Amino acid sequence: MKTNDNLPWPPFYRVKENARAKHVILRVGAETGLVLTVPTGFNPRHIPRVLDRHRDWIEKALAGIEKPWRDYQRADLLPQSIVLEAVDTTWAVTYRPGPVKTLELAWTHCPPRLQLQGDFSDVPACCRLLRRWLREEAKRVLRPWVHTTARQTGLSCTKVKITTPKTRWGSYSSQGTVSLNAALLFLPRKLVEMVITHELCHSLFPRHDRTFWNLVASHEPDYVRLEAALKSATDRLPLWYQASFL
Repeated sequence: MKTNDNLPWPPFYRVKENARAKHVILRVGAETGLVLTVPTGFNPRHIPRVLDRHRDWIEKALAGIEKPWRDYQRADLLPQSIVLEAVDTTWAVTYRPGPVKTLELAWTHCPPRLQLQGDFSDVPACCRLLRRWLREEAKRVLRPWVHTTARQTGLSCTKVKITTPKTRWGSYSSQGTVSLNAALLFLPRKLVEMVITHELCHSLFPRHDRTFWNLVASHEPDYVRLEAALKSATDRLPLWYQASFL
């Protein structure tokens, strides 16, 4: 078996248990690296043998994503400031070294400032902590925003949920829950208003049919352009946020 001496072995990997898995499944992605999905109760002592058995395939797959993966590990990926365009606010970010293997994040609103303290060697872990802060800030900002828009439009929702999915800006459940992506705070205010209005219109029309879009148009005449802009809005997400999903 031919090996790649430029890549460390065994490589860094993550393990996920899945009750429906009947055998070990290996996947390699630019954002996730190597992920092993194993049956529930799988003995981790068997993992090195599984890796060795598939070493040739793993090394080829990792070589194909090596540069993007390394990019997400760079220390300079950590931001010095975070711009939340939706609310026209810039948060200063400072870093204070602390004990190894510890990470803490504190923040103040006046002035808007974040302080990350601890061991910064695991860049994705730092980014995940910043993403958790973003979710908390989005709860503070987006929840009242939705309720205000609901009152202004005469539309309704029973609950507002803030999450951080990778591919969806918002949704509306049959129970009346509006779910919004915390990353909306990175987008222009008009796009955020479009997502909120879109989801609230589902309170009357669950499908994307003509009656739904007519309702959307009655609240936002420029909805066609704004909806099109949302399709490419992920380009606005900073690299540190993308790295937080590793």
